[in-house]
Amino acid sequence: MSHDPWQLLEDAATVLVVHAHPDDESLSTGALLASLSAAGIRIELVTATRGEEGEVVPGAIAADEDRPLDLIREREVDAAGAHLGIAARHLLGTAPALAPGASPRRYRDSGMEWIREGLAGPSPSAGSDSFTHRPLEDAIDDLVALIDHVRPDVVIGYDDEGTYGHPDHVRAHHVTAAACARTATVRLEVSSAPQGSISTSGGFSWREHPATGEAVRAAVDSYRTQLTVLGTDAEGIRIRHVGGQDDVVALRTGLRVGA
Repeated sequence: MSHDPWQLLEDAATVLVVHAHPDDESLSTGALLASLSAAGIRIELVTATRGEEGEVVPGAIAADEDRPLDLIREREVDAAGAHLGIAARHLLGTAPALAPGASPRRYRDSGMEWIREGLAGPSPSAGSDSFTHRPLEDAIDDLVALIDHVRPDVVIGYDDEGTYGHPDHVRAHHVTAAACARTATVRLEVSSAPQGSISTSGGFSWREHPATGEAVRAAVDSYRTQLTVLGTDAEGIRIRHVGGQDDVVALRTGLRVGA
């Protein structure tokens, strides 16, 4: 097997990408996915939770809206996926991302709280049905079922830092690593280095995706409940999260082959 993650992707026909919440696919891998889909690679997305615990940008939901937040966020992820060229979307715990013979199960957003700037920790209010508290083996079994169904050439997931340390991201890393090991599927990890910078440590290989700016901006802008797009510059798409943190969605990705 090649140890060059980009060569593995160039040789792939189908890629499965694993994320924790709606919007993670655009914020963490939007430029990568847009680039891959433009190259004719089939992209399928599985999201572990529905993002039920996310705060909402004031005014983003109409006063007469009667849909729950999870359904609104489902529409947001569908819109974002269309901009990025995602061919199919799945929810962990819902067939085909469900272990054979198991009843459908829901992995609830675990929530988070900031430990310090740029680093998240678990929410003390996360319940027993949250992604981080449900049995790890259930989630692994469900992802194995999806891998068996999709038969991807490559699975893309978080590295062990889970971007900014969100507990659901870290959990998704462990689930993805175990499921890929069990199915002998090639796994690539996305670097958690700050989006606006390139770190050469950790064995990551970086690539720019300059032609994806329009698609990524449109995808990110689909998440009106979660963030506000401030503009585009040489660094990427500048956004403000619902909590007030300014961030940049860079048009570059660092990848390495998972151990």
